Amino acid sequence: MSSEYTVVYETEIEVPIRFSKDTPEEARLRRLERWPREAGLSQPLGEGGSFTNMVKEYATTYDLQPGERKWSVERSGDKLVVSMRWSLLRNGVEKGHADINGELSLQPTEESGALVYTYRLRYSISVSNDVLSEKATSDLGNLGELNF
Repeated sequence: MSSEYTVVYETEIEVPIRFSKDTPEEARLRRLERWPREAGLSQPLGEGGSFTNMVKEYATTYDLQPGERKWSVERSGDKLVVSMRWSLLRNGVEKGHADINGELSLQPTEESGALVYTYRLRYSISVSNDVLSEKATSDLGNLGELNF
């Protein structure tokens, strides 16, 4: 079985998070560290809806089940670095994964009297090449006989 993966969905977005200037710095930092887990999966990504919806849709398409999510939010100098990997399983074996990767500068900009931090996030879904091959073969088989 192949362990190579192909990206089947990918997008990048920027998400501004606003704070009142009088919000204490520690409170801002705690909220910024929690934000990916609390709102990152439900962030609208266009017509496909949220990342959670997209993952479930792709999992159904490729006969996979969403498994465990592993999060990491780390401070690196003057930024927060975020990553999440959500396993996509078939019979308990990882056959794909959904990922969120990004960063946020801890140096805010000021807009209309508010402090604005901006998360830059990359969302992607990857599926193993053997699952993609199976799906393509299955889809071709479902076409039946073609008469010209």
